[in-house]
Amino acid sequence: MVGHYCIGIDLGTTNSVVAFARLPDAADKSEPNIHLLGIDQLVGPGQIESRDSLPSFLYLPRDNEIESLTTPFVSDPERGVAGHYARTQSAENPQRVVVAAKSWLCHASAGRTEAVLPWQSPPDVRKVSAFDCTQRFLSHLVAAWHAQHPGDPITEQRVVLTVPASFDPAARELTRQAAVEAGLPSDFVLLEEP
Repeated sequence: MVGHYCIGIDLGTTNSVVAFARLPDAADKSEPNIHLLGIDQLVGPGQIESRDSLPSFLYLPRDNEIESLTTPFVSDPERGVAGHYARTQSAENPQRVVVAAKSWLCHASAGRTEAVLPWQSPPDVRKVSAFDCTQRFLSHLVAAWHAQHPGDPITEQRVVLTVPASFDPAARELTRQAAVEAGLPSDFVLLEEP
């Protein structure tokens, strides 16, 4: 691995955050500076803003909304729009927003990879799985990293991803699989929160 950065991702139930520090070279004895990654995200149709965190909400738009929600960070809005806009839509269109996907990922009886979310939404709303949501959130974070660090692909960096201590082995493995599918390096470290 040739990476220049150590990247920490907190995949949160409510918000996800990315912090990073440049790795010192052998001669550098100074303390690394830790930074939060600004995460560009949709805040309204056609409006992108950078925020310190990505709300862990996924909005599943109607067919007539898809064109207005396509951005560099949402290349396929049919798969869902993550972040601030989705959180806003949870008040206006709650039947189209997945909330607390991370909690659903450790809910064995609900089918972690079955398309059941948003829970109890009408039949006309396309459903996704907790795994799909996790992969979508991580894909957004990877895209945000690449937008700001195009010369330092995330696959070449040291990456640590935190999950709750309450995650069982199946939830940890699904998180690992979603992370690799989202573009994280296969040797990233999955760390349980205390």
